[in-house]
Amino acid sequence: MHNKLPGTGRAAASELAAGQRVFDRYYLKRTLGQGGMGTVWLAHDRVLEQPVALKFLADQFLNDHHEIERLKQETRRNLKLAHPNIVRIHDFEQDDRHAAIAMEYVDGWSLWTMRVDKPRQIFEAHEIAPWVGDLCAALDYAHNTAQIVHRDLKPANFILNSRGQLKVTDFGLSRDLGQKSKADPGHPRIAGTDWYMGPQQWTGEPPAVADDIYSLGTSLYELLTGKPPFYEGDIFQQVCGVAPPSMTDRLFEFGIEDVAIPLNWEETVAACLEKDPARRPASAREVASRLGVLKA
Repeated sequence: MHNKLPGTGRAAASELAAGQRVFDRYYLKRTLGQGGMGTVWLAHDRVLEQPVALKFLADQFLNDHHEIERLKQETRRNLKLAHPNIVRIHDFEQDDRHAAIAMEYVDGWSLWTMRVDKPRQIFEAHEIAPWVGDLCAALDYAHNTAQIVHRDLKPANFILNSRGQLKVTDFGLSRDLGQKSKADPGHPRIAGTDWYMGPQQWTGEPPAVADDIYSLGTSLYELLTGKPPFYEGDIFQQVCGVAPPSMTDRLFEFGIEDVAIPLNWEETVAACLEKDPARRPASAREVASRLGVLKA
């Protein structure tokens, strides 16, 4: 829990360098991102002759059995996910110096990065509608076919590739549906990113589709207004006990009065953010249908 907002991470695995060969098959090219748990590198796979992303565990965790097991669990779960809108995992790699997950390289930018690069740091609904259709299709597959909940949905984990296709990444906190919280030694009972977690995830209840629906709502809210529903002060208290302002009211609060939030988007996002999970849309497919972005 208490993950940092994008861009606030610190370097890890500092001995890695461009041009270095690791695991006897990958040549490192450049870093793609970094955070408290490790660093992601773009690498060339000399066996398959293709680019890959290598997600390295930070040096200080290399002797931590739970963190190594967490990476292995992430790999096993992700190997069950085969969908065009989900970043594919290839393998788990480990030697006496490093541990990493090899995954599909996506040549693009996160929606978080794209948003903050816009002049007013917001998207309008019509701009993101096709990507939200991709996102909901990926979640519907993960929930109903693979029986996995993501548990860390946020704009930083939605990557748009060079062909305009959205990919969901970072299933590192994912859990199998129906799995009891205490039965997974590689995971803390409460985990996620504060600004995007719903009340039930905050209090450590067993993973459920409703958790991802809430986080989907917070992500859409941020993309359309510039901030998650709650972003300062006591986030837990607000998530559990305060109704967020409408997206229209939030835009007015930020001095943006010439952008209209479509009524069906306003109502659907508000439904996703209901405190009671039974009042949220039952599925990502329902969210897509309400928004008018359902993929055939």
